[in-house]
Amino acid sequence: MRLVAAIIAAALLASPVALAAEGKHYSDPAAAAKVCKSPVVWVNPASAIYHLQGSRYYGTTKDGFYMCEKAAQAAGNRAAESH
Repeated sequence: MRLVAAIIAAALLASPVALAAEGKHYSDPAAAAKVCKSPVVWVNPASAIYHLQGSRYYGTTKDGFYMCEKAAQAAGNRAAESH
């Protein structure tokens, strides 16, 4: 019983950390992929639009960063119309 309680407590404590990691900005898509449960996207902060891997602007706009798609949406960004 104590083991189950310890596992549940550890999971609850780790959850905010995992959520914070998903909301971070990354300069490397591989680093983002290690923590993202949703696809990694390229966010252009000037337009508040994000691009999925394989799209023309993924990782190519002058300013931007990689982020988890769900976190990008939660931050108010929207998908490029080509998605």
